[in-house]
Amino acid sequence: MEDFKQITIIGTGLIGGSLGLAFKEQFPEIRIKGVTRKKENLDKALEMGAIDEGTFSLPEAVSGSDLVFVATPVGSIVEIIKQIYPHLKEGAIITDVGSTKARIVHRVDIFLPDNLHFIGGHPMAGSEQQGVGAAHADLFKNAFYFLTPTNRTDNTAFKTLHSLLTKTGAQVLSIDPDKHDRLMAKISHLPHIVSAALVHLVDQHATEIENPLFLTGRSFQEMTRIAASAPELWLDVCIENDEAILEALDEFQQQLKGFAKLIRKKKREALSQKFEEAKITRLSLPSMFEKKVAQLFELSIPVADEPGAISEITLSIGRLGTNIEDIEIVPLTKTSGILKLVLAEKKNASQAAKVLQEKGYEVKLKSYHK
Repeated sequence: MEDFKQITIIGTGLIGGSLGLAFKEQFPEIRIKGVTRKKENLDKALEMGAIDEGTFSLPEAVSGSDLVFVATPVGSIVEIIKQIYPHLKEGAIITDVGSTKARIVHRVDIFLPDNLHFIGGHPMAGSEQQGVGAAHADLFKNAFYFLTPTNRTDNTAFKTLHSLLTKTGAQVLSIDPDKHDRLMAKISHLPHIVSAALVHLVDQHATEIENPLFLTGRSFQEMTRIAASAPELWLDVCIENDEAILEALDEFQQQLKGFAKLIRKKKREALSQKFEEAKITRLSLPSMFEKKVAQLFELSIPVADEPGAISEITLSIGRLGTNIEDIEIVPLTKTSGILKLVLAEKKNASQAAKVLQEKGYEVKLKSYHK
């Protein structure tokens, strides 16, 4: 990819290693440097071809890089960015892969100079298996990958990062960092806590004669699979996103109390309705593993060429749950340009155009042909 000559990945585990493999598959000409604390991880990443060069030194790792991924537990991300930014070249982009965003984004905004660009990121991809040995190039294909731009986000930096991540096969969505954390608390962080709590509950009833954990069926095993994930990752998540997680736990407890009340009073009809409603909702969820080949449509939007100019637009489209397939900025003058967004399916493009027009943007919609 012509915009990048060198990428650094800090933390060559499952996510970091998979990013390296995906980039090398799509852009073999880009040099990828990896950094981690353990020699065996670097050796494995080199052996697999996820990185071209490994080091234990953060300054050495980021020197000369156009883009840096911080793929470490969320509790260490801000501190790592503090350590590396003085060693980055002007215009370099920093992003992360943490599953919490608000506190990270707001903290980094305080100290990062204007000649460097931070864009929060979170791929909704992973596995209970850990380490670079479990990494693979297809990890992000058809998975949602959140970016959290703010009003400080540089237009060109966002476009460049978005385009690179799209090439991995990910469906890249823009979302406000605070909204991201509230959403993740309910659809990602809460399920892990519930999974761990269920394992603890059953384990408490284990005896020398009979251990319920050995008698579990497929439903229990599927529901508690994520409890096998790395504890240190989820410890940081709980601390970083505590407010949203506690709110989600309170709401979940109310749901459980509602079920308990219906069971206690033997309300068969009401209980049946709750199960039926849950079934219908679950079956209606879109499958992100079946990405259809659809006709593409282009939105052309005049914008000011200044930081944050495209963040409101991409966030508005992200709220619709619509993936932006491609982004292009066509300069008109030194202070203005045309933002071109490519979306799949006419329905999505028309809906996006309507939302943007309601916000006062001038939008032209047309069929897109590569």
